[in-house]
Amino acid sequence: MIKVGICEDDNLCSKMIEKMLHKFFSEKRIEYQLREYESGSSFIIQNELTEILILDIEMEGITGIQLKDWLCKNGEDVKILFVTNHLEYMPEAFGRNVYGFLSKPVEQEELEKYLNRMMDDIEENRKLVIKSVDKEFAIKMNHIFYFESEDKYSRVVSKYGRYFCDKSLGQWEEELRENFFFRCHKRYLVNFRNIYKVESYIWMCNGDEIPISRRKGKELKDSYRAYIIRKAR
Repeated sequence: MIKVGICEDDNLCSKMIEKMLHKFFSEKRIEYQLREYESGSSFIIQNELTEILILDIEMEGITGIQLKDWLCKNGEDVKILFVTNHLEYMPEAFGRNVYGFLSKPVEQEELEKYLNRMMDDIEENRKLVIKSVDKEFAIKMNHIFYFESEDKYSRVVSKYGRYFCDKSLGQWEEELRENFFFRCHKRYLVNFRNIYKVESYIWMCNGDEIPISRRKGKELKDSYRAYIIRKAR
């Protein structure tokens, strides 16, 4: 579940952004939790976990820029999208985890452009919990090359080695359906992030060659092309 916050002292603007967020996450079928804050002070006092923050620059008391600086100083990993009536504040508002600036009134298309980038970065850093025979550990999603079938179970091939998993390939396919993984063959589930090249087979970035089933060839190439276009935006 994604934790989202709106820090905005204009109630009408806040409600409009709330509706836009609901549309975006509903269409993506992503679970999210939304919190609204009427000031920077309120955000700091409530001290709730936030992954994405839609932040007004101009607020009474603690401004959006001051809140951004406070988050940076305290090492908080919050992805920030500023909203403002005055783009002249932009140079001062740049900083770590600031994704961009939206002019009021906020437009759905512009908001979604930044939300897609934020969600991609959240997914890149998401960790999968791998349960093996006698241990449990976490691997960052972008460190995984592919999963390989092991009868009723599977094996994950990652930047740090190959590990047995207690889940089947079908279970991983279902869990990772919206996370840029693709079942290219009955025995393989590949991570689009770590593909080097697609030809008659898949070259992975670690040098492994993965076969492509004949019935999956076109779907794989179309899906991978769509992934490349999305990442290039």
